[in-house]
Amino acid sequence: MALNSAHLDLLARDTSTAGRGRLLGDLTRLILVERDADETELEIFFDIVRAILSTAAASDRREFAEVAAGSRHVPHDVILILAEDEIRVAEPVLQRSVDLTDLDLIALAETKGDEHRLAIAARVSLSGAVTEVLVRNGSDAVLHRLGANQGAEFTIEAVREMQHRAERDEELFRILIERPDLADVLARCMRDTLRRIVEKSRTCHETAVAAARSGAAGGPKVIEVPAAAEAAPPPAKARLDERPDVARFVSRIRAGETTLDAAVSELADSDHHADLACLLGEVSRIDESQILRVLVRADSVGIATVARGLDIGEAAYNRIIELRQRRLKFSAGQARFEREHYGRVDVEEARAMITQHGGRRARA
Repeated sequence: MALNSAHLDLLARDTSTAGRGRLLGDLTRLILVERDADETELEIFFDIVRAILSTAAASDRREFAEVAAGSRHVPHDVILILAEDEIRVAEPVLQRSVDLTDLDLIALAETKGDEHRLAIAARVSLSGAVTEVLVRNGSDAVLHRLGANQGAEFTIEAVREMQHRAERDEELFRILIERPDLADVLARCMRDTLRRIVEKSRTCHETAVAAARSGAAGGPKVIEVPAAAEAAPPPAKARLDERPDVARFVSRIRAGETTLDAAVSELADSDHHADLACLLGEVSRIDESQILRVLVRADSVGIATVARGLDIGEAAYNRIIELRQRRLKFSAGQARFEREHYGRVDVEEARAMITQHGGRRARA
């Protein structure tokens, strides 16, 4: 049965907020609930939805979001409109919609408030990349929900931050120690922390003893704190403990068995953006989370600069663009612009940026 044009016309005549809500509700039940609409009907319906959604009451938008969260027919842009709405509208989509990609969830977790992050933290499954952003930006309540979510994956960086937060949050500490799947990672984080504390204490002690001897000998009492006394970052290997594929690539690159371009292409082709960020962070010595942020950002300035600074070739960078296009869902025109932008990046300036951020490309 095609759309009843008379009924549609009658509903469309009422332009009040209540009328918009009735139109949205009646059409939603007709198109998405009561029967399988054809492609033409769906296209007409979602054009109407885009036109009236912002003028419908929040309660009506919420009812639509409840249906949309479980529907396979709702376009991605409509799902995003709902996800960015106030929390009572966005909640069912944030918690249940399978159409939201990791990049969508990361952007929402970074730009929206804690209520949105709480809803995301309740999803049936969460990748390590999304969980890491939630941990970095979320309140104690978000971390509690994440810790209790058995479907959430955790990177070692996220666990380290949660362990740090748990030192002043007894409830979070209780949640973490009751998760056997995090036991090994928690133990490794604690060992890293204790090792840094011991190394710093030993260095400070040696410095103090040297200063005391110098003073006793009548020499100048100038204490120079060696670099080792500063809080050193965990060894590079620790970042790879949870990413065996990346560790394998790094090992093969350093042994001369493969190239960075080949590793980048393989990870990009398989859509492993978090592993790709880890690999680029490892070879550049730039924090993996910084690489991930520029990799999933809408503009390509950051990732193009990183790629140029690491001498990643044009063919491999095209694979990165294709990954970004799949996840960010931008047009072929935008992809063409990104390729052109990559060609305009000054190589020397890009290398200087890598050096400035404390990194250098690991060579075999």
